[in-house]
Amino acid sequence: MLPRNKVYGLLAIFVIFIASSVYAQSLQQLIDNAKSGSVIVLKKDIYYGPITIKKPITIDGANEAIIDGQGKGNVITILSDNVTVKNLIIQNSGDQGWRMDAGIAVKKANHIKIIHNTIKDCLYGIQTKYMNYSLIEGNDISSKPYKQVGLRGDAIRLWWSHHNLVKNNYVHDSRDVIIWFCRHDTLENQVTVRSRYGIHFMYSNYDKVINYRGDHNMVGIYDMYTTNVEIDGALITNNTTVTAIGIGLKDASNLIAKNITIEHCTRGIFIDESPYEPGTSCKFQNISFLYTTVAMDFNTDVTRNRNIFIHNNYIGNLKDIRVTGGMIDRKRGKWLKNYWDRYIGYDENGDGIGDLPYFELSYSGLIGENNPQLMIFNGSPVITFIRFIEKLLPFSQPHILLEDKKPLMKMLKIKSLTVKEKDDGKA
Repeated sequence: MLPRNKVYGLLAIFVIFIASSVYAQSLQQLIDNAKSGSVIVLKKDIYYGPITIKKPITIDGANEAIIDGQGKGNVITILSDNVTVKNLIIQNSGDQGWRMDAGIAVKKANHIKIIHNTIKDCLYGIQTKYMNYSLIEGNDISSKPYKQVGLRGDAIRLWWSHHNLVKNNYVHDSRDVIIWFCRHDTLENQVTVRSRYGIHFMYSNYDKVINYRGDHNMVGIYDMYTTNVEIDGALITNNTTVTAIGIGLKDASNLIAKNITIEHCTRGIFIDESPYEPGTSCKFQNISFLYTTVAMDFNTDVTRNRNIFIHNNYIGNLKDIRVTGGMIDRKRGKWLKNYWDRYIGYDENGDGIGDLPYFELSYSGLIGENNPQLMIFNGSPVITFIRFIEKLLPFSQPHILLEDKKPLMKMLKIKSLTVKEKDDGKA
């Protein structure tokens, strides 16, 4: 055991080494006694929370120390600027959703660093209110092991928090990564698996997603009531529940989505009343839609016809476009130089562009159009034959849903640069 005078001697040089479990029960007292700017290095042991940090210090767990919240509220609460929490195993928060019990909770604090922690068996992982100019990097986060995903808490929840970098975090078996009322936040190299929303923006503007990887979630990325969000680089796979989505938009404006692969998802991109603000648009470029049930699903009226689709691949999808909102007999979006595996045309001058436009038609008399529940039989020989006959001898005049005047003859090579999913043996 370190003598008391030795501990305070280390405090004088702003470094504290905790050598024994004698201090495990007094971690809060040790934090309270530390001077501002101290670095508390915890040795391998279990230290009990909840703890509250009200001064600028660093707590370093050296990848071995455990802080256990004993099932009581937040494990760590940060109420001061310039706090760093790193290399810790943080576990066993409370389980009350109404107060958002979390592994780490930050309130009205700036310049915070939450780095390389494992946060497990915590209802919420990291939740912030009014946190700015901070870093959340390299954390492994999972929620309480509830079977129903809606009962879990959010792995990362930023609320009214601006100019933050959220980077290289591995989120699994949680609910959402959610960004509410935020501006100028960047999420880079994020991985989310077996959760609900991989990344969910609400009422947030000027945020960026760079190099995202999502697998076996209900939704990859959802933009709701946002302006000027940019997605650059994503790989979204295996979102296959009945209502699953790769990327979703609801009342979103000036979205840019590029360099993305969406594969084996129920719906590739779902668009509802977007773009919303007058005079704005949403642009989708260099996206591969591979083997989805519906690549583009529109639930919007014709007044929102300001979506731009350029240089995208549509390959192996059961349906490339579906319109379920009002005015289903009108064109949707502006399409140019996309590759369509259904295109039947020729390229007489060899410039790589089809000499005839590509059309996607909707036949109001088709079985599948009026009976969406029959989508389960898509690909079966019987439905394929029936649709062939209906298109050969249609009962109604078809409507044009999209027209690409310059369809590409060859598939585009799209680089959706993404981080590799962490291998935990469960994917």
